[in-house]
Amino acid sequence: MRNTGWVFLAGLVVLLAGSLFAGEAVAKKKILFLHGKASHGYGGHAYPAGFKRLAMILNKNVPTLEAVVVGDKWPSEEQLKGATAIMLGSDGGMLVKKYAEKLAPLMEKGMGLGAIHYTVDPATKEAVQNLIKWIGGSYERHWSVNPHWEADFKTFPDHPVARGLKPFKLHDEWYYHMRFAEGMKGVTSILQAIPPESTRNKKFGAHSGNPTVKSRKGMNETVAWTYERPNGGRGFGFTGYHMHWTLAQDSFRTCLLNACVWIAGAEVPEGGVPSKRPTLEELESDLGMPRPKKFNAEATKKKIEEMNK
Repeated sequence: MRNTGWVFLAGLVVLLAGSLFAGEAVAKKKILFLHGKASHGYGGHAYPAGFKRLAMILNKNVPTLEAVVVGDKWPSEEQLKGATAIMLGSDGGMLVKKYAEKLAPLMEKGMGLGAIHYTVDPATKEAVQNLIKWIGGSYERHWSVNPHWEADFKTFPDHPVARGLKPFKLHDEWYYHMRFAEGMKGVTSILQAIPPESTRNKKFGAHSGNPTVKSRKGMNETVAWTYERPNGGRGFGFTGYHMHWTLAQDSFRTCLLNACVWIAGAEVPEGGVPSKRPTLEELESDLGMPRPKKFNAEATKKKIEEMNK
């Protein structure tokens, strides 16, 4: 009888351990990366390359999260199974418009959503309203602007997406003066900086300027933000990332990684998602194309060094 009791106890321990591991597997969050084609030359608007690198880092360093790069086609039922967030990257907000009917019910269920760079400029009134509803903000033509400028990020909010961020300066195509949810309700500004006046004084147009932007002299502008929907779903908007090389800036990269974890509903590490700074050669390998003869690799390497000073 004693032996039988021990066998029963051992079996119970194994069963309980198995249940615990099974529970951990079920609790693992999943983010899908959906992207359009790259554009704007070598390393420009490189959503496929950027998402490939972010997913690789997340799968290596965040055990509570599974990252899957889907491509430009809507994810399959198998890929969607267990997914808690989607990150979008496409020119002209193409994916926001193309998959609006598929995204809407997922947003109603509380799935997280992120949008990077040109993705946040979907142009049409309906798509702009959808982005505001889903991620808390959108580029609105004749209201927002998209100049290239060096942003100086000095302080950050007490928010999981800002964990591990240190003050940094970075030249990028930072869109600003976005159209946000009314009263900024649910919106937290993660990256803010004061644009140079030269970016406010351009000829008025759909992307270049307008009276309201011009009147905001010396004011902070939000270029990255998080959003908590009334239904508990999470959103993230990020206006930078014109060039792939900016992923070599440590705080820039950490912000994106943290956001992926946060919108998926996983816990962001206390010091932010850890990652090794990629070399130029590693970033080029993400692109999957030969280096153009006119590409100045040494100058780009120097820029990577400077952006991390």
